[in-house]
Amino acid sequence: MSTLLGELERDALGEAFNIALGGAAASFADLVNEEVGITVPEVELLRRQDLAARLSNVSLPGLSERLCSITQSFHNVDESLSTETLLLFAEQGGLEIVRRMLGEVDMPLEQITELEQDALGEIGNIIINSCMCTLSEIFESELIGSLPEVTQSSAAELFQGSETGDMVLMARIGLSMSSQNVTGYVLFLMDMPSLEHVIAKVRQYFGLDAALGGQD
Repeated sequence: MSTLLGELERDALGEAFNIALGGAAASFADLVNEEVGITVPEVELLRRQDLAARLSNVSLPGLSERLCSITQSFHNVDESLSTETLLLFAEQGGLEIVRRMLGEVDMPLEQITELEQDALGEIGNIIINSCMCTLSEIFESELIGSLPEVTQSSAAELFQGSETGDMVLMARIGLSMSSQNVTGYVLFLMDMPSLEHVIAKVRQYFGLDAALGGQD
């Protein structure tokens, strides 16, 4: 793989997402009527088919066999960047959050109504768009997004038809409320040209090339 996400880029993206998610936590707290904490994101880059295999093997913390996925697509005006963005929870964790939002503590997990679907969409809208607003500043370009789409599926079903060359920029986050802790993942699925665009913009925005030059 010709493009690598080095430690400096990883740390810079983690800090950017940390700032973005601070605002998301405040908005999210209003929805669930309690204080919400979000951990500093852990950022990783991997191939899309490798992610599908890892999710299928349930090797990522907090994820069960069935997943709740909130998905939006984004692109900038000149389409030098295009990404499919997912917020992913284990089904149990995602619906527990919905229970808190709707005040339905005894809601059966197997009964996913249109109201719960809307609530999950609102969760994704808050968290995903907080990330994308921050990325818009880094890229100095408006990012145009689709409406959120909510699905419940297995990892294999979620990534059916994955393109071999697609990469995933993954930010693992933890949501903590007084009643529970939930692990979630913000995934950015993109082709190699988009990924190279992202890394170049991150290096430019945080002055990483200058920082490396100063160490010589």
